[in-house]
Amino acid sequence: MKKKPTDYDKAMAQLESLVDRIQQGQMGLEEMRSEVKAALELIKLCRGKLRDIESDLDAIFQEEEE
Repeated sequence: MKKKPTDYDKAMAQLESLVDRIQQGQMGLEEMRSEVKAALELIKLCRGKLRDIESDLDAIFQEEEE
């Protein structure tokens, strides 16, 4: 797997690429296992980024209401 991205958009692009490769089904089981593990790590990263953004937006909206 490529270097693990820290940016949401880069992580999503890498995840989409991995999903495309997995769906093509033209890899061995070991490679597929590795790709699925990499995809799961990217999903975790993206979910964390989305939670952080949601939290930031909640704080911004709460400040606006005060």
